Amino acid sequence: MLSSIFEPASIAVIGASNNETKWGGRILKNILSGFKGKVYPVNPNEKEVQGVVSYSSVADIPDDVEMAVIAIPSQLVLPVAEECGKKGVRGIVVVSAGFSETGSAGAELEQKLVSIVRKYGMRMIGPNTLGIVNEPVNLNATVIGRLPSPGTISFITQSGTLGLAIAEWTIDMGLGLCKVISTGNKADTDDVDLIEYLDNDPATGVIAMYAEGIKRGRKFLEAARRTKKPIIAIKTGRSKRGAKAVFSHTGSIAGSDEVYSAAFRQAGILRADTIDEVFDAALAFSCQPLPKGNNVAIISNGGGASIVATDECEKQGMNIADLSDETKEKIKRVIPGFGSASNPVDTAGTSSYTAYSESIKALLLDENVDALIAIYVHTLMSDAIPPAEAVVEIKRKCPKPVIACWMGGAGTEKGVDILKSGCLPNYSVPERAVKALAALIRHREFLVTVKTRGGSYE
Repeated sequence: MLSSIFEPASIAVIGASNNETKWGGRILKNILSGFKGKVYPVNPNEKEVQGVVSYSSVADIPDDVEMAVIAIPSQLVLPVAEECGKKGVRGIVVVSAGFSETGSAGAELEQKLVSIVRKYGMRMIGPNTLGIVNEPVNLNATVIGRLPSPGTISFITQSGTLGLAIAEWTIDMGLGLCKVISTGNKADTDDVDLIEYLDNDPATGVIAMYAEGIKRGRKFLEAARRTKKPIIAIKTGRSKRGAKAVFSHTGSIAGSDEVYSAAFRQAGILRADTIDEVFDAALAFSCQPLPKGNNVAIISNGGGASIVATDECEKQGMNIADLSDETKEKIKRVIPGFGSASNPVDTAGTSSYTAYSESIKALLLDENVDALIAIYVHTLMSDAIPPAEAVVEIKRKCPKPVIACWMGGAGTEKGVDILKSGCLPNYSVPERAVKALAALIRHREFLVTVKTRGGSYE
């Protein structure tokens, strides 16, 4: 049934407007800009909205309607939802606020809305939602100004405005997204339903979450444990004041932070502390394989950066791999004599194609190495392009994960573009690169634990 919301053949926008500063106007414009199915504006005061014939109600639309976006005042939502049910609409996205997040009266209104939805066998996202984006079908049923780049990351967010800001941020960062789902108050469709749907969605490779509170806690953990796909989540409301703010924001009870952390670990959910960490890890999952172990090699043209990465690796519980003598000899042949062929490898300022290519090849061929972090530190005397070309070329021939860190900002852009074209995740500082790799390792360890205990993730 959720496919009727994310992959509809036709959409009615109830509350459609010619004024694009209004939610109904902006959402309609975004849907019309890319969606290939039929779109029906509904506005009893207009005969035409944004160049498309408008209808007084859903009931007046002569064709079948599979999904409806409702962006009208909350006191008008119930009769409209009833009309949608009678029309045979399969799914609704209720953007309207003014429900359980506002108190007891709003909660009562929300419960009546849910009763209507279930009476007609519909599914609902919201209310109090930003809307949804499904990039593979060019559907942007939100106020986000543009579709994200194609990608395999699907993002579930309980905060509408934060979800909008993050989606815009990921677009600016060039991070590909598959779906953006603003859950709102989760009155009908909640995280359990969405995880189960995304687990079976061939376009989704990794699930990122922003959660304030979890409904159906046990079912949620069971769904997360069953999924074949990694889940990275940031759970807010850790402080007492934060928990109070969560309730006033979406009507959710935040719950004990310690309980959430323990439960997430048992379910294999990777809990992040910051939004950056959520998407850093999601980026790594979206384009790199899982390592077979936690033995890491590091290469850098700057000793300081490699030391920072080494310290962070140990902090994250990762092993700095002991290199074989053969590997060290291969590296010594292509780096200056005052460099270091031990792990972490320090090329002593050298960033030539040959130095990086031969060193990385030797490291990835070493049986003691499960994953590689390749660091380049930019200076006026160096070029970010050759080492990027080297790491991309070698990675194409190797199944081990490689994480990049091209530091220095201005001057590294062309090198970073080469990394992106080679599907290599790149991070601006070593700590972020290490944490992203640590997420891959932790997920692999969870999958191994499930197998060992006779559980299932398939």
